[in-house]
Amino acid sequence: MDGSGKRVYFSGPTAAHNDAALALRPPRGNPATVGAEAISPHFEPRRWSLRSDAARPFIHLLCLSTGQASVRFAAEEMQTWSGPSLVWLPAGCAGQLDIAAGAAGHLLRLRTGLWHRHLPSSAEPAYLDLAGTEAVLAFAVSAEFAAVMARSIAAIAAELENPARRGAVSILSAELTLCVLRFWRLFADESAGDAQGSSAEILSRFRRLVEERFHQQLRVADYAALLGVTPDRLHALCTGALKRSPSALIQQRIVQEAATRLETTTATIKQIAFALGFKDSAYFNRFFVKHTGQAPGAWRKGVSSQRTAGQARAALDFADWP
Repeated sequence: MDGSGKRVYFSGPTAAHNDAALALRPPRGNPATVGAEAISPHFEPRRWSLRSDAARPFIHLLCLSTGQASVRFAAEEMQTWSGPSLVWLPAGCAGQLDIAAGAAGHLLRLRTGLWHRHLPSSAEPAYLDLAGTEAVLAFAVSAEFAAVMARSIAAIAAELENPARRGAVSILSAELTLCVLRFWRLFADESAGDAQGSSAEILSRFRRLVEERFHQQLRVADYAALLGVTPDRLHALCTGALKRSPSALIQQRIVQEAATRLETTTATIKQIAFALGFKDSAYFNRFFVKHTGQAPGAWRKGVSSQRTAGQARAALDFADWP
């Protein structure tokens, strides 16, 4: 119990206080990438800590069927919604999620930077748009739409509970894709009025292209041509809005992917280098050292040692794209 007398639920894959907390654990003991749980009506309000160590790396998608829910950002700043509604909460955006007494719904958790691995390539535009937003997204929906979303999240929860069942991974992927695409359609429809040629739109399209092609080792001029702008125009937009050149942004995305693969896979350094478009693993080593101060092998050993000691390593954060 916390100081207010309300039960505190700690969201995330290690949530010992959540009876319905579910987790999908990938190989090598890494943290869960997806979690799902049902929120049944209760006579007491409930609270999820969104900035606990377990919850902080996760995006939360709340499908509120009935009742009220609120998110507290600071001591006096909060936002409240009534069901049926859908709420997208970027990782670390708020301190706590409160579900009022009698409210019901479902909660989906997506680990930042990893959850897209459950999606097919056809869903990449949805992932790029949603993963890039830093704002809370909330939409009032019909009861029928909320029920469809709730069924998908419940299906994900069922597969996570029995991951060894035949077809579990495929069913989870299919239901998660449906959830994401349905929510993205709401988000995309609302954003449709933005000017296609605006600076923000060009930067957003540049980000999507980098996500799609960073492993192809394209030049800045190649990206500019795909965007229909000059390299000078792209450089001016990136340095003006993001304080970094297009080349620096591309390189940082490659470093982030390299670090993620070193941490979460058993692929050799040579395999990772080739997957990221490096024809020479020695050049990949020099590239990685330049940006992190460590060789790939040393980085992997350091992460493994920190995990064994129960320490969290400092994340490579390149999330300040538009």
